[in-house]
Amino acid sequence: MTLAREELQEAITRTLEEIVKLKQQIAQAADPKEKRRLKRKKKELQYLQLWHIDQLKSLE
Repeated sequence: MTLAREELQEAITRTLEEIVKLKQQIAQAADPKEKRRLKRKKKELQYLQLWHIDQLKSLE
């Protein structure tokens, strides 16, 4: 299943916004376990964003 260009661009934007929010949460988190959880989630979103970018490039 391939996503349309507009959908991919929206997904990239949403993912970037989520990553920025997670970075703020990581900076504010005091609990080491919570920081690790947030960092894992951020890394997952970064990989997802790379996938979206790759899909967008394949449409060109």
